[in-house]
Amino acid sequence: MKKSLSLVLFFLLWANSTGFAQSSNGLGARKVQDYFQDVESKSYYQQERIRSMKGEMNEYSERLHSLQDKFQQIFYGRSADELHQSPFGEKEKISYPKRKYREPMPEVESIVPSTKPASSFQSRSNQLAFRVDEPKATPPQEEQGLRGSEFPTNAVEEGRTDDLNENKWDEPASHESVGGSNFGGYLIIRPSVIFPYKKQTSHQSPSKSKHRVYKEGMAVTLSAGYKWKSWKLGGGMLYRQNKHDSESFETNGGNDEPFADGSKSMSIAGFIEGGYTHSFTHLFGIYGTIGLGYGVSVIEDFAPALSAGADRTRLDPFFLATLGLGATWTPIDNFALSLGYRYLYEDEVPAHAIEVGIEGRF
Repeated sequence: MKKSLSLVLFFLLWANSTGFAQSSNGLGARKVQDYFQDVESKSYYQQERIRSMKGEMNEYSERLHSLQDKFQQIFYGRSADELHQSPFGEKEKISYPKRKYREPMPEVESIVPSTKPASSFQSRSNQLAFRVDEPKATPPQEEQGLRGSEFPTNAVEEGRTDDLNENKWDEPASHESVGGSNFGGYLIIRPSVIFPYKKQTSHQSPSKSKHRVYKEGMAVTLSAGYKWKSWKLGGGMLYRQNKHDSESFETNGGNDEPFADGSKSMSIAGFIEGGYTHSFTHLFGIYGTIGLGYGVSVIEDFAPALSAGADRTRLDPFFLATLGLGATWTPIDNFALSLGYRYLYEDEVPAHAIEVGIEGRF
């Protein structure tokens, strides 16, 4: 009987020492990857596992493709001539999910583990992982923000501090258009130098005619309207003035008489105008405009010797068309300068022009 009790006691002690009598809580320890600080950490870990499995399946698929190609060469004497395609896509790198974090509050900065080495050896049983300050009352609105500012412990333990810094500080910032609002009004004044390119001749009768040649002159256009993104639509006024050249004269009965000294031609017109501006940067761009309008020319084309001292200034209505191209420079939001070329078509003085524009936006 004593031997039996001794054997039973020995068996119980042996079973306890080898683990057969362990409690349910000691059957096994969970893996480290089963514990996550937040949803982002778990998502990143699972995506990494999926990516690695895809890579392995792609490698198996490539080996199978190579084996099939060798089979074709051995038994059929030719290759399939088909490139291998990864059925599970490329091995794209998984980036750690980005979250927006608030600036650390002064009372919670102490929970970040210190990276400084310990000055002296301390017993692990008596050393705290971090220092906890005296708890303070935190408003509910700030408490939610503080939870989002905690660092994932898995990332710290695995050495992914670069990802943490990038997630916290390198958030994309939204930038508004430097050139100002996409909608609004504008006002442009364009002084220009114009170069007439066509000589004019009019015949009043077989013995009477006028030959007009104009010098370089000046013109000013003032336009205003509405700007929508890169498009413009508005209207304006044009003023032009050119003096007669010495080659201008009037013929009457075979006598050629020059025009009066200082005689000139002036035009006043109104027009509607549309335009488009293409910006390369917030400073520089190119523009194009087209305008259609109607005006009146005041023309002093008479010789005093043939007019008996009478003023024979005449008025001629005309149809106006303009076409402009140029470059713009916008140093500030509501102000721009431009330099360009403009073609002016009217009945009396069709001309080419070099213009400078000053634009205000509001």
